[in-house]
Amino acid sequence: MNKTAIALAALGAFANAASAQSSVTVFGALDVGVQTVSNDQRTYSLGTDGMTSSRLGFRGIEDLGGGLKASFWLEMAVQPDTGRNLPQWGNGGTGGNQLFFNRRSTVSLANQWGEVRLGRDYTPTFYNWTVFDPFSAVGMGGSVNLALGLGLRNELTAAGGTYGTLVRANNMVSYILPNGAFGPGLYGQVSAAAGEGANGNKFMGGRVGYAAGPFDVAASYGKTSELLAGSDIDADVWNIAGSWKIGIVKLSGFFGQIAIKNLPAVVSSNGKAGRDNWFVGVTAPVGQWNLKATYGGTIGKDALNNDDASQWAIGADYNLSTRTAIYGTWSSINNDNRSRFVVSTQASNLSAGQNSTGAMIGIRHLF
Repeated sequence: MNKTAIALAALGAFANAASAQSSVTVFGALDVGVQTVSNDQRTYSLGTDGMTSSRLGFRGIEDLGGGLKASFWLEMAVQPDTGRNLPQWGNGGTGGNQLFFNRRSTVSLANQWGEVRLGRDYTPTFYNWTVFDPFSAVGMGGSVNLALGLGLRNELTAAGGTYGTLVRANNMVSYILPNGAFGPGLYGQVSAAAGEGANGNKFMGGRVGYAAGPFDVAASYGKTSELLAGSDIDADVWNIAGSWKIGIVKLSGFFGQIAIKNLPAVVSSNGKAGRDNWFVGVTAPVGQWNLKATYGGTIGKDALNNDDASQWAIGADYNLSTRTAIYGTWSSINNDNRSRFVVSTQASNLSAGQNSTGAMIGIRHLF
């Protein structure tokens, strides 16, 4: 074999080795179902995201050697019933500044000691909502149906502000501690997001948890500043949640608080408005079936006094394969006095103090 052939063979082997250390994946979920909701009126419609949030994403990873890896993640929400995406989501998603990869948009460096992640992502204070909720904080049974509500949103709107970090934050820097790196079962995250002119996006917070055997428990705290740019209106958020597996049955629970401070006197006499949220849940896999149920509530505080509600939800999904499942969910929200929480926003309006009930049967496919 001549020198040219040897060189070409070596170059080819190097190229193959390099490509083997990098990967790009297209992934997603499509979830569509038939739903009926009884608010002020009963409606029937084709809805989405009854079991899983529909999405389209791209992620990639490159092995840099020595245990160091670089990665990216771009993920957008989609509406499979119409084929549209959802360009408006949370903070910074209105007018001419719409978000395209509105679920997650990050780039990371990671090794055995953890991951540094930059971009738009979940806030640490949201993880306990979705991780410990049997419905994963999605659909008619999702715990976040009672998270903010029109009462708290209206108080902020009246003050000219908004609270954008319940779920995600833009411009965020996070350090994510992998499970077990600093002790068996210990995991956590600290994050900070710059406001950069967007109301309700300036965030600092963290989460720490312990998972071992059948137990998993985590607590989080976060502070969102400048809910109105140039003001001192801010929000303190904390929650604690956990789960305990007994045989095939997993029990879970959550308690948390959202407290808005320094509101104008014309909006709140003591400058405060907030919510206490809680839920308990149970899941039980039985063969190809997964059964789940939750009961939870929210209590309005200060300016939201007597703005309370409770929610029952039951559901079942059947796995046709590892990627495809059919499901059914029933949920009912009992609103008190002036509260107007709904089981689905894809329905008619609801008057204050009226109940919201719905059911959905659908199919979810992962790819």
